Amino acid sequence: MSNIMEYQMFINGQWTPGLSGETMEVINPATREVVATVPRGCREDVDRALNSARSSFESGIWANKSVEERAKVLMDAAMLVVANKERLAQLESLTSGATIRRSTTVDIAEVAGTLLLTAMIAKEMPKVEHTFFSPPWIAPMHSFWKREPIGVCAGITPWNFPLILAIFKIAPALAMGNSIVMKPASITPVTTLELAKILSDAGVPPGVFNVITGPGSSMGNYLAGHPEVDKIAFTGSTEVGKQIAGQAAETIKRVTLELGGKSPILVLDDADMEVAANMCLLGFLFHSGQVCESGTRLFVPSSKQDELVERMIAKIKKMVIGNQMDIETDLGPVVSQNQLDTIGRYVKVGREEGAQLAYGGRQLTDGIYEKGFYYEPTIFVNCHNKMTQVREEIFGPVQCVIPYDDVDEAVAMANDSIYGLGGGICSTNASRAQKLAARLRTGTVWINTWHVLRPDAPFGGYKQSGYGRECSYHSLMAYSEVKHICQDLTPDGNDKLMSLLIGSNR
Repeated sequence: MSNIMEYQMFINGQWTPGLSGETMEVINPATREVVATVPRGCREDVDRALNSARSSFESGIWANKSVEERAKVLMDAAMLVVANKERLAQLESLTSGATIRRSTTVDIAEVAGTLLLTAMIAKEMPKVEHTFFSPPWIAPMHSFWKREPIGVCAGITPWNFPLILAIFKIAPALAMGNSIVMKPASITPVTTLELAKILSDAGVPPGVFNVITGPGSSMGNYLAGHPEVDKIAFTGSTEVGKQIAGQAAETIKRVTLELGGKSPILVLDDADMEVAANMCLLGFLFHSGQVCESGTRLFVPSSKQDELVERMIAKIKKMVIGNQMDIETDLGPVVSQNQLDTIGRYVKVGREEGAQLAYGGRQLTDGIYEKGFYYEPTIFVNCHNKMTQVREEIFGPVQCVIPYDDVDEAVAMANDSIYGLGGGICSTNASRAQKLAARLRTGTVWINTWHVLRPDAPFGGYKQSGYGRECSYHSLMAYSEVKHICQDLTPDGNDKLMSLLIGSNR
């Protein structure tokens, strides 16, 4: 992959350049080298893609297929993902900075698994539900309801997990018979474009799945407010999510938002410190901290803060930070100069506000790090819950340790946040941990682990971390409408309910 790859948009089953003729560069964050170019789309490209999606939906070429037929296509797509796993993993790592070890195992399995399980769940969902209503004072009624596709969906995804976050939207949208237009992040669009070929080869008809590329500030906003979009799914920052929701409200679009987070980890006084150290490191260092539900607020008993942090630092010193394409690398680069600058700014603020730096706190620039966007793992101790770097999402490898003396106080501080995406508890007492999990105001709570997102389990946030759920049957509901059909079974026209209510049977 040393040569620069050239991609086009995928609209109506065809590869097509953008109408502006302009392109954008995609770089490798470890070296800053250009690895691909994609079209820099414009509003007219959005219109083309949406017109294609609308035409395909109205034609019924996909929407009118049986659930079993659609499920078969998704299952075939899953097999093609596995067959192309090496290329997909390499492109995902090359452009997003994900370690090749992770993308080869976790990411590909998550994408294939989501396609398979979504297809299986769709087949198991009741196609029609019935009820009969026949009290003596009213005409007998037969009611039944069924799920139908919403129509044209739009998906907007961020740069941190291009494949996974795309498939979380694509799989349920297609399973329920919708047509969809995807707009991936402008700096990591390559693997979403690769999915277009896979889905087409699996049997998704032209126009049903489309991918457009370009700046989110213009194309994303245009999508969110476009009258041809019936449902929009967005993953990204809370700030942008608010804008999306406002634009969608103009036409009352269905909306799913998976937004920011500042997830708390509660280490209890009975925790195994080795388990706690590993859990906390996974919580804030996975993908170099560029994860919306990263565990970046660590609440630990005051008496155990030093021991836990020392264990974490000892493990960090053994980690390999380097080029993400090396199988031995544990932590790769962050995605861009902008993200690097953001991390550095928050670390500076943390120092100014009085947090004690226990480890890290600097950009890596020497030797192999000279050309890449590298920031070393950073741990602040003796923080409090009002500090800027504790309250705001950093999206980098920065952990804020907050000591506590009372577990109820810790729960209160954990919930004292505008976010509610993830949370976690480390304890050797299962029942105690589960009781505390019920008190955390977050969409997911992990106990003695972190970052486990299962295709058969719902994922989403409380509060300003968004609304709606991805994965599991909850996602299928989010991509469908429910139609109730009610039939009066009375043979005599004068005995029907409508006659009785308005006296038309006199």
